[in-house]
Amino acid sequence: MSINEQDLPGIGRRYEVVVAQGDQIVVVIHHSGRRDLYVLHRHTEEPLCSVTMSDDQARRIGAILGGAYFKPAVVEEIEEVIGEFAVDWVTLGGDAPAVGQSILDLRIRGRTGMTIIAIVRGKESNTSPDPSEVLQAGDRLVVVGPRRKLAAFVEYVLG
Repeated sequence: MSINEQDLPGIGRRYEVVVAQGDQIVVVIHHSGRRDLYVLHRHTEEPLCSVTMSDDQARRIGAILGGAYFKPAVVEEIEEVIGEFAVDWVTLGGDAPAVGQSILDLRIRGRTGMTIIAIVRGKESNTSPDPSEVLQAGDRLVVVGPRRKLAAFVEYVLG
């Protein structure tokens, strides 16, 4: 599944997702927080339906879709295998102790129990970064590891 993104100057951002049988879901997120959702049948320009939501409503719908209220049985089975596993991200400010240091020098996994699996720098993403990668202010670090160790990681890299 691919998501096409498009900036809408003065309005916000548009996301287009192709779903089953080529149908599309289009979401427009306005700078005001309003969300417009359109469902288009394959090969048509006119939406089959549209819905306008506030920021709060959209986030609640997102939580429902993400499984916050109901968890399919297969997800529960996966969680039993994985356990208390967290995937999260933090953004390095200019004064973060980790700025200017490499992943290797920081010994992040050994000191915090978390692993950096990606660095998003501007519009570029570096998945599975080399341990010699030097962290920069503004980097968004995607990390995985035991949920109970996430706070220690955040404290260590952000100060």
